Amino acid sequence: MSSLVLKLKIRHKLFLAILIANCLLLGTIYVFGSWIFDTSFRDYLDQTEATRLTPLADVLANEYAEQGHWLWAGDRKDPTWRGLVSPYMSQRADRRRPPSGKGPERDPLGIDGNRDRPPPPGRRLSPGNHPFLLLDQNQRLVIGSPDALDKAYWIPIRQNAEVIGQLGFVRRLSITSDLDLLFAERIRSNFLWMILGILLISAIIAIPLSRLMVRPIEKLKLAMHSLASGHFDQSLTHKGNDEFAELVQSFNLLSATLDKNLTLRQQWVADISHELRTPVAVLQGELEAIQDGIRTLNKPAIDSLHQEVLRLSRLVNDLHELSLSDLGALSYQKTAVDIVDLVENVVEQNREALGSLSIDVSLQLPNDHELNNYHILGDFRRLEQLFTNLANNTRHYTQSPGSLEVSVQKRSGRISIVWADSAPGASDVDIAKLFDRLFRVESSRNRNTGGSGLGLAICQNIVTAHQGSIEATHSALGGISITITFPLLDY
Repeated sequence: MSSLVLKLKIRHKLFLAILIANCLLLGTIYVFGSWIFDTSFRDYLDQTEATRLTPLADVLANEYAEQGHWLWAGDRKDPTWRGLVSPYMSQRADRRRPPSGKGPERDPLGIDGNRDRPPPPGRRLSPGNHPFLLLDQNQRLVIGSPDALDKAYWIPIRQNAEVIGQLGFVRRLSITSDLDLLFAERIRSNFLWMILGILLISAIIAIPLSRLMVRPIEKLKLAMHSLASGHFDQSLTHKGNDEFAELVQSFNLLSATLDKNLTLRQQWVADISHELRTPVAVLQGELEAIQDGIRTLNKPAIDSLHQEVLRLSRLVNDLHELSLSDLGALSYQKTAVDIVDLVENVVEQNREALGSLSIDVSLQLPNDHELNNYHILGDFRRLEQLFTNLANNTRHYTQSPGSLEVSVQKRSGRISIVWADSAPGASDVDIAKLFDRLFRVESSRNRNTGGSGLGLAICQNIVTAHQGSIEATHSALGGISITITFPLLDY
């Protein structure tokens, strides 16, 4: 059975789930409804019987007023009790007579049901074989069987607002009258037909409802097939704010991410090919010139070839570093690092090289640096590589003469390093792409005017690995400002 259910489609499973749930619910309603109806109907019949016997209680009260006691009711030789209750016994026997062909009713207490009928001529009615019970004012049984006390319905007998006794009859445990049974059967039959009608309506509603609920999944399935075929430009729409809408949003995000990654990968391959082709073409041209005798193989020629090999080696190393950082394979040995000291050391190490290019360097550190520790959890070597890349970026791109301002600021449990240089600047579009791989602001992509275009991408990966953030904005000096923020260690 379970294997058969697993083979069904989702819409069929939903239909069966809705139908089975409705069947269980309606079945429970039918069972409890029938039980409540039987109980309530028997209570109604008992209430009707009590109303019918109220005049008998008044008659018994009058007789008690005349005789002043209940001894006459229990005296078999006194015909008074029989004379008073006989008319009501005949009516009760007619009302409790079982349906034709079903035999005499058996009393639930084990007493012959014929006790409800008037005694045959010549037979006296004993206090224990009639349908009524009588209690005196002291709750003592005068008439009736003691076994019926717990099952009796009691009607108070009053005299001048004082209870002088109680008249009782055995409650109904089943419906026996032909008319009562016919009424109950009609009610049950109508109730059953109503249940079946509701079940049919629920089945009719469940068919389109299951299809409607599965429709977004079918659309998603087709879109996933297209996505698996390499068509990443897939987009779905779904009205509402349910789980399907969240699933559609996740799919659209996945599709957009794959499409973007495909574009970036294609651009990445094209850029790498271009970057590698330039130094290789230069090397090939110079070597062919030497082979053809156009250029003499001397020390300047060898130095030129060596420079191209160095550029090619740096590019390959940068590509290797970037690929490792993308994969998370860079080894990070994190300890408590004083970020202020590290920034100061990197700036001082590059001050002379920047000064040779007429780039003035300004460094602003926190005034309380010597009194407070500005430690972050990080890898000293990788953080040094981060700020060295920024220094190389300034050296390659900042015009001479120029300036560089580096400032370190503490902001509510975090520390920010602002690296701002002078012209040339960049447009808003270019600033948004500064951290893209192999992107350089100059359109010529001439390696003699800049680096490989991978430095800032590597910087971004290093910052992310240290739970920090990095962003580029326009600098007040006319160039580009790089802001890096790290969380401080809480001592």
